[in-house]
Amino acid sequence: MSTPAKQHPDRPDAAGFVRAALAAALAQVQSHLAVLEGGGSDAETIHQLRVALRRLRTVLRECTGLAPGMRAEWDDPLAQAFAQLGTLRDADTLADVVRPLLQAAHAPLCEWQAPQAVQADAAAAVREPPFLHALAEIQALAQAEPSARFAHLSAAGTRKYLARRLARLHRQVLRDGRHFDRLPLAQQHRVRKRLKRLRYLADFAREFAPGMWPGKKGRRFAEALVPAQDALGLHNDMAVAAEHFHAEAARDPRAWFAAGYLQARLATSARSSRRALRALARVPGFWL
Repeated sequence: MSTPAKQHPDRPDAAGFVRAALAAALAQVQSHLAVLEGGGSDAETIHQLRVALRRLRTVLRECTGLAPGMRAEWDDPLAQAFAQLGTLRDADTLADVVRPLLQAAHAPLCEWQAPQAVQADAAAAVREPPFLHALAEIQALAQAEPSARFAHLSAAGTRKYLARRLARLHRQVLRDGRHFDRLPLAQQHRVRKRLKRLRYLADFAREFAPGMWPGKKGRRFAEALVPAQDALGLHNDMAVAAEHFHAEAARDPRAWFAAGYLQARLATSARSSRRALRALARVPGFWL
């Protein structure tokens, strides 16, 4: 009886890649959860935990074809915790982003009323039983031996699968990027989410399957993503802040100036985002 060929660590099969990616994403989530449970609830901790959750959700969403053992229902509790943490993140990080702009414009109100009990709320968001149960089941998959829970794909098959997923995300981002400034805010937000998934999946591919794409193209592509992410991030922050100030105006009429000022600036930040995405289109994908 022949034995399976030994996998090269730089060119893993489906099981090897998924387990490595899940383990890394989970480790990042758990490290920030530990800080939160230890009493740290500053804006940076919350932001980094949200990044870690988005990375984990990227693996779950983009690698389902490599691991039939993944369950779609794991994403719901992760998404709920992500959204709750996002509300808390808005209170600090977004205020810091827009406050200088509003101060320079002599706005009568430069920040909205932040939610109370931030630390308690942040901790509660990640103590929900469905959230903890999902993490435990994902951990079990990350530690599982190759079996029916993973696709029986060789390194070559895994490379082909990842290339298809990367190309699909890349194509969608560039397609919508050509007219980003004419899209509704909801669709602009979808472009930003796809751009993030593209970045994280590319990071996982480069880190856990470096032998599949040797050379410098991967690093150049990763560097090219940064300006686009920054531009779309600023645009999103201003859109979310404008919405907060609009809601705040029901309590404090002074907020109308900030809401209108930020809304007016969205046209400029949307055009900047379109230009950044067009610049990204000039950099070839490393998976080609």
